[in-house]
Amino acid sequence: MADKHRPYRAGYLLSGTSPDRVFATLLDIDGFPKWAVGLRGARALDARGRKTGEIRTGATLEFVLSAAGLTHEVTSEITAVQPPHLLEWRYTKGATGTGGWYVEETGTNTVKITLSTDYQVRPAWLNALAHRPFFRGLTEDLLRRSIRRFEQELR
Repeated sequence: MADKHRPYRAGYLLSGTSPDRVFATLLDIDGFPKWAVGLRGARALDARGRKTGEIRTGATLEFVLSAAGLTHEVTSEITAVQPPHLLEWRYTKGATGTGGWYVEETGTNTVKITLSTDYQVRPAWLNALAHRPFFRGLTEDLLRRSIRRFEQELR
């Protein structure tokens, strides 16, 4: 049976780094494929729809995700960029909802990053599949692997 829709939130501790370094890596769209497992492509567009390397409030992010034999395109609009602590978005195509990365220093050279996302995937059949325990577990595993790669990218 599919899980009822529920938001996702996970926090990770990273050692040997600073909030500034973590946030700069989160803003590097060209670097996403190096650490985001299941990401086949990503690009940022400015307000006029032109490709840009900058992730800032109002920019559009387009992602091509691939996992378990399924490929899905998701577009989001950046709603807040507050270096080095907050990056938020709202999904505009391929999903609805919101998400964000929150970065906080928890000690000397220790940073906690938290991903929070609340979404429903479009089309509805894919949303039902995405909320099944198997696929939710797969998504959580991909995220954990991505965070490990993200930490390696910081070194």
